[in-house]
Amino acid sequence: MFDHGADSINTVSLSISLVCLVGVGQTWYFPLVLLGLITGFFFATLEEYYCQRLDLGVINGVSDGCLMIYAIGILSGIYGVELWTMEVFNGWSLIDMVCFVFFICSVLTAMGSVLNIMGSKAKLSDMFLRSSTFIALNVTFLVHYKFTSLSNWYLRILTIAYGLMNCELISHIMLAHITSQVFNPFRPTIVASCAVVCLYFFSPLKLQVPEAVLLWGLFLLCLA
Repeated sequence: MFDHGADSINTVSLSISLVCLVGVGQTWYFPLVLLGLITGFFFATLEEYYCQRLDLGVINGVSDGCLMIYAIGILSGIYGVELWTMEVFNGWSLIDMVCFVFFICSVLTAMGSVLNIMGSKAKLSDMFLRSSTFIALNVTFLVHYKFTSLSNWYLRILTIAYGLMNCELISHIMLAHITSQVFNPFRPTIVASCAVVCLYFFSPLKLQVPEAVLLWGLFLLCLA
């Protein structure tokens, strides 16, 4: 329980560190890398819930992924962030290649976990239900990133808030797994967060509440 909870927080912090180390900036690479790594971790934990075990391959994100990030950090420290802007192949820079590799590896990890869950004879509808709030939560993050100015002025606090809410979901999966209970994905924090975002975008509330106030409200909510 503690181990996976700490690892989920570490996944968020390492994602932020990775995009800073290669100088991604506020591009679409940022949410792709962040959500890619979180998605891989979420479905790996969900696999443990359904299959009652977690099988790590010879090459996996827990050890090899961390080693790659550490190596990137060392290279950035020696040669500077400018190193990653170097073009290496047909218009592709090192930034493009690093983000592409991490995203694809995360997607493959998540797909492998989904296949293992389906192999455990779990119903597809049940798996979708257990992951529905995770999907909704991260769609709202993308909406904020694309359509509000929060990503320009409060990107760190926005990322941390949504990262912590993802960590809460993952921790509850592990708690359900350890105590042999049914995992309830509809946590009050997550549902309330999605409701606040929907109210903000689809009601007159948008005209009355500054975006910064909304964000700090979400951040305090995720600590509840």
